[in-house]
Amino acid sequence: MNTTINLPNIPNVPGLQYRGFRGEEDFPAMAEIWDQMRFAGLVEGSYTAEDLSVEFRHLYNCDPFQDIIFAEINGKAVACARSIWLQEGERKIFYQYFHINPEIQDLGIDLPMQEWLENRQQEISRAIPGEDERVYVQHCAQHDARRVQVLESFGYSAVRWFFSMSRGLDDIPEAELPEGIIVRPAMPGEYHDVWAGANVAFSEHWGFSEPREEDYQSWRESRWFQPTLWQVAWDGDKPIGQVENHIDSVENEKLGRLRGYTEGISVLKPYRGKGIARALIARSLRMLKVLNLQEAALTVDSDNATGALGLYESMGYRTYRTMVEYRKALPG
Repeated sequence: MNTTINLPNIPNVPGLQYRGFRGEEDFPAMAEIWDQMRFAGLVEGSYTAEDLSVEFRHLYNCDPFQDIIFAEINGKAVACARSIWLQEGERKIFYQYFHINPEIQDLGIDLPMQEWLENRQQEISRAIPGEDERVYVQHCAQHDARRVQVLESFGYSAVRWFFSMSRGLDDIPEAELPEGIIVRPAMPGEYHDVWAGANVAFSEHWGFSEPREEDYQSWRESRWFQPTLWQVAWDGDKPIGQVENHIDSVENEKLGRLRGYTEGISVLKPYRGKGIARALIARSLRMLKVLNLQEAALTVDSDNATGALGLYESMGYRTYRTMVEYRKALPG
């Protein structure tokens, strides 16, 4: 299959070529590039070819055969970029996922790819009716000097900061649930209700995009869907708050550590300010300790309107990495 993409102004790198997506045969290479970035401390978590297979089964607003570009050197994939767009309130967000082997990111092969991404997203935007605001979006680690330089040279501005935080599992604070609120496992028939409740809780947060059923199905099939580890608070038969804990065993094995993630922390607005999130986090930390893990981690929006950053700091979490969201308006 000839998937070559001819780009202008490519750098003089022997063996360099650009090409499109070839199907599932590309998943191992995509996972390897992610691993290279993770070992360099530029991204979090693990991805396998199987994980990508699940994700791509439920893609929407993305045609991988049109919206993905690879860079290869001597036939080996060293970078991959993907476009997807989402509706964020009254604007359309054109996300750019850009992954590159850190060892070669200073060769300049990312510049033609960034230009290709923007041109492709302009094509997609022109095919979507409406006069709403449209912006490019890309995330990168704050200390990824090369990617920051590229984005700023293309006119992007930093608009939001997200903190990766962790803590050990000693000295876990005590926290009690308010009267009338209980914690119990979610039954399989309640999983969708828990997911929907979390979406309601997150709906007022900055950058929220209304999830679709494809998102739920992708999550249900993923390695990170681990309902036996969740801590879910109930008011009667209504889920009103949760911590959707998970353990990334692939990442733990590759990095030689014992970490659990206390992610998906949310409480419905009428129930906030009662200590529910604090109690659920404390229960999660104690559970992870019983499982003989050594640390817990999460990610938080630094400007979260509900005061989540302050809560997590009071629970002993400390920042170890900052991710930045960059944005730029699409041409009118």
